[in-house]
Amino acid sequence: MNIHKQIAAWLAIVMGVVSLLVMLVVFLFLGGVAAFVGDATVTGVFALLGTFIFFFVGFFAVADIIAGILYLRGSSGARIWLIISNILFLFGFPFGTLVGAYSLWALLSNDGDQATTNSSVPPQA
Repeated sequence: MNIHKQIAAWLAIVMGVVSLLVMLVVFLFLGGVAAFVGDATVTGVFALLGTFIFFFVGFFAVADIIAGILYLRGSSGARIWLIISNILFLFGFPFGTLVGAYSLWALLSNDGDQATTNSSVPPQA
């Protein structure tokens, strides 16, 4: 496996863990705001919003972690999920854009392994 593809898999794992941590902070923040306000309607809205964020972000974060681990173990099905999740990463400016662009380049390049092994061979005329 190409080193760039390994780095892309590790970046997916790291981004998944960071997403879980951010999700936890947002969930706790929304819970704190809802408890501070004390109004039943506001508490219900924040609970609904927090639950939606928790499940939506949590699903993608856990899926990225699992896909990164499976891709490092050689699963070709995980490559498809990594490509989809890195397309979504492109919208997360600035770090998600960098990670998504690099990972898409690494995952979609077919000759990445050959470019490193044949770099010293001169072109034929």
